[in-house]
Amino acid sequence: MKAFKVVGIIILLLAGLILIVPLFMPETSSVKATKSIEASPITVFRQVNKLKNWKNWSPFENDSTMVNAFEGSEQAVGAIRSWDGKKAGTGKMTIVESEPYTKITNKLEFADSQGIGSWKFDQQGDSVIVSWEITIKDLSYPFARLMGPVMKYAMEPLLNSGLSSLKEYCEKQTKPAIINIIYTEGISGLAIYDSVRVAGIGNLLEMNYGSLMNYIKKRKYSIAGAPIAVYHNWDPMGYIRISAFIPLEGKFNGKGNIKEFNIVPGKAVFTKHFGGYDSGDTHWAIEDYLKDFNIKTKDFIWEEYITDPATEPDSTKWQTNIYYPIKE
Repeated sequence: MKAFKVVGIIILLLAGLILIVPLFMPETSSVKATKSIEASPITVFRQVNKLKNWKNWSPFENDSTMVNAFEGSEQAVGAIRSWDGKKAGTGKMTIVESEPYTKITNKLEFADSQGIGSWKFDQQGDSVIVSWEITIKDLSYPFARLMGPVMKYAMEPLLNSGLSSLKEYCEKQTKPAIINIIYTEGISGLAIYDSVRVAGIGNLLEMNYGSLMNYIKKRKYSIAGAPIAVYHNWDPMGYIRISAFIPLEGKFNGKGNIKEFNIVPGKAVFTKHFGGYDSGDTHWAIEDYLKDFNIKTKDFIWEEYITDPATEPDSTKWQTNIYYPIKE
């Protein structure tokens, strides 16, 4: 009987501890990991900001039974991922804050709790210091609060593993193009408006630039800049509408299919492409930049061909300036 009484007292004490100790424990629990990655913050940021990219590095992707669903925006604020798996359990992640290349905040929802995922990207020279922190909020009384301190020891290795995988993946990627927003002065000159399928763009521009140069030289007009191609649309399966455009200064007049043409001053997203005239990857990089900053552009773009292939045979040195005018 005495033994039973002792056991009973121990059980009561343990029960008391389980009920009393959590009263003084925090309702939140946080874990944080940091890693230096030798890559552009643009590259690293985009791996986190687009939720479908998490499959490339996330430590939570090793559940073969996990089923993912994506909704909302493709990336940045409003992007949502939900999952269900035997190991991963059920959950949902929503991007609620996205500051390009510096900060991302995720809202986390689990079966019996919720939390916040915080990311910071701090560029240091040729590297970026990446910080990933997960905070679980509103831990239920009493057992979740008791388990709160355990989360740090369980989750920290996972976060470090994820950042190591993110580092390995990002350091293998090519450096992104340097893109920024500039103010462009107005440009005036003469142009020939035409249309052609993608495969014929080069031949069409060569022909129309030739016609423009013959017309300009015959009238001794003053050329003010490199040749420009203005793309009024992009339809890979149909016809591309293009204006071959030569900037001029002073007085000039058009005739027939050679018309006066103007690009008004304003802000534009700008980058330089080096290489042949197949600048598709650079345009994709600009499209990503526009999505990162949610920038709306006008219904045309232009390319400025700085290098003359007749004087520079090495196509890797050819420079093309690319402009996407911004809607004001």
